[in-house]
Amino acid sequence: MVLLALLSFLAVAPGLGGEGTSIPHMQLVGLIAGTMVAAVGLNLVSGFAGLISLGQGAMYAIGAYVFGYLSLKGDLPFLLAVPVTLVACAVLGVFVALGTARLRGPQFTMITLVLAVLVHKVLVEWPVLGAASGYPNVLQHETGLLPDVSIFGFTFVPPLFGGEFASVLLLVLGLTLIALVLYRNLSLSSWGRSLRAVGESELLASHLGVFVFRRKVAALGIASALGGLGGIFYALLFAHLQPESFDVFFSITILLAVILGGSGTVLGPAVGAVIVVWLERSDALEGVTEFQRRTFSEQWYLSTPGIIGLILIVSLFVLPRGVVGTLSDQVAKRTRRERGQAAATGKPSASPSMTEFLTVETDDSADAEAILAITGAAKQFGGLRAVDNVDLRVRRGSIHGVIGPNGAGKSSLANVVSGAYRPDGGAILLAGEDISGLRPDQITHRGLARTFQTPQLFGSATVLENVKAGFADTGRLSWWKAALKPRSQYRREAELEELSAALLRRVGLSEEAHVLAEGLAYGKARALEIARALASQPKVLILDEPAAGLNATEVTELGRLLSELRADGLGLILVEHHMDLISTVADEVTCMAQGAVIAHGSASEVLTDETVRAVYLGTSGVSSQPETTYEGRPV
Repeated sequence: MVLLALLSFLAVAPGLGGEGTSIPHMQLVGLIAGTMVAAVGLNLVSGFAGLISLGQGAMYAIGAYVFGYLSLKGDLPFLLAVPVTLVACAVLGVFVALGTARLRGPQFTMITLVLAVLVHKVLVEWPVLGAASGYPNVLQHETGLLPDVSIFGFTFVPPLFGGEFASVLLLVLGLTLIALVLYRNLSLSSWGRSLRAVGESELLASHLGVFVFRRKVAALGIASALGGLGGIFYALLFAHLQPESFDVFFSITILLAVILGGSGTVLGPAVGAVIVVWLERSDALEGVTEFQRRTFSEQWYLSTPGIIGLILIVSLFVLPRGVVGTLSDQVAKRTRRERGQAAATGKPSASPSMTEFLTVETDDSADAEAILAITGAAKQFGGLRAVDNVDLRVRRGSIHGVIGPNGAGKSSLANVVSGAYRPDGGAILLAGEDISGLRPDQITHRGLARTFQTPQLFGSATVLENVKAGFADTGRLSWWKAALKPRSQYRREAELEELSAALLRRVGLSEEAHVLAEGLAYGKARALEIARALASQPKVLILDEPAAGLNATEVTELGRLLSELRADGLGLILVEHHMDLISTVADEVTCMAQGAVIAHGSASEVLTDETVRAVYLGTSGVSSQPETTYEGRPV
């Protein structure tokens, strides 16, 4: 905060005397601030949540015009006009999100592009806002400038005339500092981690307890408000609005700032805004253009936008994750090994609170009670009955193995229980509560966690950050609390750090805490996924083929971990093909074929059952059908 304030002072220092020659510089500083605020807002949507939007320029324009209209026609004071404008932009952003948040990829991008074009068209043709003559204009409003801002008797002057200090820059930069601090808090919080989860995989995010649709709507609303704030800065700087300043290319400029600075990084969009706006507005590239015209041709040369585009292309080849992203990766590589060694030599925490967290509460009088009871579960895809009237019960502190040939319906059953599929029939009771048909995030908050056939991790995040994403805070923390970050949130972040380190020690990954997840060996990636699932403090944990791809030593370690979790009172469903692991750790085993249960009992009883052996050896005459996973894709 102090550093940002110092940089702000240095930025406005050349205009403190009010010289007329400083006006372009002061306008440039203000434009950088406005673009910076809009870019960090866009980063929440495009960088974190993975929704590429070309509509941020439209929100910028709406913010500028709404603020201008409220100031001139509404005669609202600044302290009232600003929040009304931000709320208006946020509401519009939410309205757009309600119709687009379920889309991804080109469909979402095209709708936001249409929004940018539509807003520009309205500004050009709507007489109420001055149309092509701008707002305000002398013919319609008897003035060509918006009124100066006055707060508690102090007037803030825009950088339009020489002889006086452009004091409105103090207001603009002050609000920019506040916006950046709130954005930083939001990005580094559990709420920010939930957006990264949405960008990585909506399926994964939902199983981490995130209501994906609501989270995307909130992100678009916040991004729109920040875009509107940038537009307010523009109105304060120039006191006059022209539609051509807010065309679709301006939306592209904001997106370029995010990409060039580092999409998905905290500071990247701010750095990118400084670079892009400076290149566009300064005279730095004019000399290059003139050189081309003198040397090559008066007709064929790269203009300033073309040169900026060329710089972006070259930059992405040299700095693939943007300026901040690439540089931070290089710095992080030098420090992670030292931090990992320090974590490995640190003493494990033995605090009572840690022990309590890692142990599932049990009731001795209810040891035989099923913590998860599945009765008549069914799921059908067209003519394929993937789950056919399945009954299954999991007791507290027990491991229930689910086996069967490929295509038997094991993963489909896991998807039905965890909410990835909506069951067509039957009942699923978790601790006595019916969870049939609930969303995955609702089921997660009720105490059921899962892993996947292929480890679902945040590859560009550290192992420690992956575990932190598994805590309930990821789905439950409100955006306003994350942004304001009260003292309790500082304590909670420290607690999450400690609990995450403890979980990593439990699965044997303490030395890799600060390694990127994408660099983990396959067996360690499996262990990390289990640690993250345990972070939600589940009553029941579903493990979908956790031994797949592991060597004998890793399978032995996995069996030891599962036995420890059972001793802690956790109920586990172990979907597995590794029969040695099943026979070693499973208390009960259910065998499935063609979506139905064909055998149930102890491991020895089921593995010696003639029907089971016939199905596995393919001598029963029962043909296998393709097993489906999320969204019906065959595996």
